[in-house]
Amino acid sequence: MMQISKFEHVDGIPVEEQVEEWVETYFHNLMTILNSFLSHVEITEAVARLKNIPFEQLVMEELEGEDEAVLTIAVNKVRELAEAEIAFQESYIEP
Repeated sequence: MMQISKFEHVDGIPVEEQVEEWVETYFHNLMTILNSFLSHVEITEAVARLKNIPFEQLVMEELEGEDEAVLTIAVNKVRELAEAEIAFQESYIEP
């Protein structure tokens, strides 16, 4: 069975902006859900829990069937977003 990609490809290469936009939307939707739970714990606990979430794996599962180029772009973007979110949350922890 042939898988149809969620993203446009130009000369066999996925349009990076589309993949990154999808990842940003996915990540922010996921963070909205997670924040409803994490808001009930201390910030140090929230950061520890965020660090244990397998964001890369979750994105790869959502994009199952996509080609390797799409997965690479998506994993790199979600890693960047997760690191930024964790750094932001850590900035609230008193030294």
